[in-house]
Amino acid sequence: EVGANIGEVAQCYAMAKETFGMQGLWDSIEELDNKVPANVQIQMMFQARRIVRRATRWFVRNRRKDQSIAEVVSYFRDGVVELQRNVHKTLEAKEAQGIEKDAQQLIAQGVPEKLARQVSLLSTMFSAMDIIELAKQYDLPILLVAEVYYKLGAEINLHWFLTQIIAQPVLNHWQAFARAAFREELDYQQRNLIEAVLPLTNKYKSADTRIKHFLADHDDLLSRWREMVADFRQTSTHEFSKFSVALRELQILVQRSHRLIK
Repeated sequence: EVGANIGEVAQCYAMAKETFGMQGLWDSIEELDNKVPANVQIQMMFQARRIVRRATRWFVRNRRKDQSIAEVVSYFRDGVVELQRNVHKTLEAKEAQGIEKDAQQLIAQGVPEKLARQVSLLSTMFSAMDIIELAKQYDLPILLVAEVYYKLGAEINLHWFLTQIIAQPVLNHWQAFARAAFREELDYQQRNLIEAVLPLTNKYKSADTRIKHFLADHDDLLSRWREMVADFRQTSTHEFSKFSVALRELQILVQRSHRLIK
């Protein structure tokens, strides 16, 4: 999928595993043998596998090749821990409610509360590396950057669009590659958009205020993207070409946003 050799993938897998502290999570899930239904453990393992897979892809694409595994883990690990503990505070209300619902379902199946919440939040942690790098780039608190990232993404339907990509059925490996590429491109464009939004709103303190003023000041930038989303919502099934066109419009939005930075 990424055109890397086995050694590179293995290195990046190790980076992902250690950055997110996955061994402890796996151990906690395995300790539930004969205590919760096996299908619950399998679903939790599936969620854990997804984040390791996506983080491995991110490291293959974005890591500096001269950095060791230890150096990469050291760079990201503290920020990941901070997000793992506090990411629920940075989410849009509806998304936070959905994650809480998922956690409660696991708790009802006998999963300890701490583990249930940790697993339920995994779906929000895919963007941790982008958030951490942006926070370091602009010398801003990680949780502030995370709040802008997640809430703006929800506000302009980037998260909803991601669910459409993930739900897109595939009939062959080329379509599977295309779906993965769409998801990767959306992540890339969301990061680039936040990279423009942060300096454009640097005179405002809170994430909510930054988002409010960006949306108000640049509604013209967003109009075409909103039209695309509205068109997507008209049908429940989509052709692959529609995703390509929509992501192209998002790229144009991001490029125009960057031109506004003085």
